[in-house]
Amino acid sequence: GGGEGEGEPACLLNRALARLKLTPANHQGALDDCNIVIKTQENNAKAHYRRAQALEGLGEMDQALKAAERARQISGGDETVNALYSRIQGEVDARKEKERRERRERDKEERARKAKEKEEERLRRAHDVDELD
Repeated sequence: GGGEGEGEPACLLNRALARLKLTPANHQGALDDCNIVIKTQENNAKAHYRRAQALEGLGEMDQALKAAERARQISGGDETVNALYSRIQGEVDARKEKERRERRERDKEERARKAKEKEEERLRRAHDVDELD
């Protein structure tokens, strides 16, 4: 056995699982373990599955979705993998919808601000004209 980051893929994946069950602070370590396994076993569905979980825990939802999709391709319809993929896809969709709503709201506020400025300018001009009379 060697130092940190070395070991058999099964051991690394077990350690990744343990790290995922701890606190979110351990998710980076789980991600690192999965990445080590994937370097030598790129078609290891379990590594991609746990990588997706780690990325999800780190809030990297787009990357998590890609990892879950890869696990899905390799596992060929495993229900657990499909459930993870669907959950992450739902979170990604919800985030995008929230961003769209917030953008629409900002645009609406910007239009209202510009309309108010235009009206204030119109009133100022009308007032200036009144003073000339």
